[in-house]
Amino acid sequence: MAKTRIGLDVGSTAVRVAEVSTGDVPVVIRAAQTALPPGAVEQGEVRQPEVVADSIRELWSRAGIKGKQVHLGVGNQRVIVREVVLPWLPEKELRDSLAFQVQEFIPIAADQAVLDYDPLGERDQGGRRMQAILLVAAQKAMINALVTSVVDAKLEPATIDLAPFAVVRAIGTGDEGLDLEEAPVGDEAVIDIGAQVTTVCVHERGVIRFVRILPSGGRDITLAISRGLGIEEETAEALKRSEAFEAPAGPDGQPIALPDAADVHRVALTRAGSFADEVRSSLEFYAAQVPGARIGHVIVTGGGARLEGFLELLQERIPVPVERGRLFERVKSELNLDAEAADEAESLLTVAVGLAIADRPKP
Repeated sequence: MAKTRIGLDVGSTAVRVAEVSTGDVPVVIRAAQTALPPGAVEQGEVRQPEVVADSIRELWSRAGIKGKQVHLGVGNQRVIVREVVLPWLPEKELRDSLAFQVQEFIPIAADQAVLDYDPLGERDQGGRRMQAILLVAAQKAMINALVTSVVDAKLEPATIDLAPFAVVRAIGTGDEGLDLEEAPVGDEAVIDIGAQVTTVCVHERGVIRFVRILPSGGRDITLAISRGLGIEEETAEALKRSEAFEAPAGPDGQPIALPDAADVHRVALTRAGSFADEVRSSLEFYAAQVPGARIGHVIVTGGGARLEGFLELLQERIPVPVERGRLFERVKSELNLDAEAADEAESLLTVAVGLAIADRPKP
């Protein structure tokens, strides 16, 4: 029987799991999601570990997964990711001294952070041997809350990775099978739009160069519809998704009049336009900070990527090819899903699958 890995994505509104068989081409064998009660996770941070643990137990029962060892991801405002240049040291010495060397680059005390890095290569600086690294610093308290919820669900955390790295593994363009004559010129930006958190990750053939985590997402568009059209948030969410549903009753017991679909779409795209500007600003910041860098391709995933007209809106603001991430073109799926469900799963399972498939590539 093929060996499998399990990726567990604890999002702001749901927990999602993917069990993936390892091999040259990963295969998604099982996957499921369970909604989280409001307030259990906020802005990607676990606030109520006991509630999250209950949802994870329900998820395991629903998915039919037997394994207990899981690979976790984080991606929120309690994580700092930045490029740092340090004096060259052998890897063991660098890891042993990392907390002392990077304190000036992070706004939290090193002893209150979980630190990791990816090497980006050596540099010469005035005749001095230096090394560039992509530093990741996450607050211990945030990590501990996530781990507590997983352990309380009777699971065993195996690794904790940065969620944007997992997304790049799942849908980013690497060297494998790449036609260099048709490859985009420039780096690739992979954007994952969640309910409350959006991650922007720029990579060069799998080597991460830049990460920015934005405290906004699909829920901001839902709230804009709710406030702009004077309807409840649940109704606004359903209308945003163009879902068929029964109109809620008003004070007189009669179904309320729903706003016109054109008005919903107008309000949604107005707020989405501001969001697209945030993404563009992040990419412009990256290009300004890295000499010679340019974005050649943008891939968008997550629930927010499904908003009608959003990709076209982003394309207007970023003059490079923009497309939806196609998870099941990069990995095989044995999930029994119809076409509509598979299309939704591609957006929602990207992080969980990316956490399961492999360690992130090294240069």
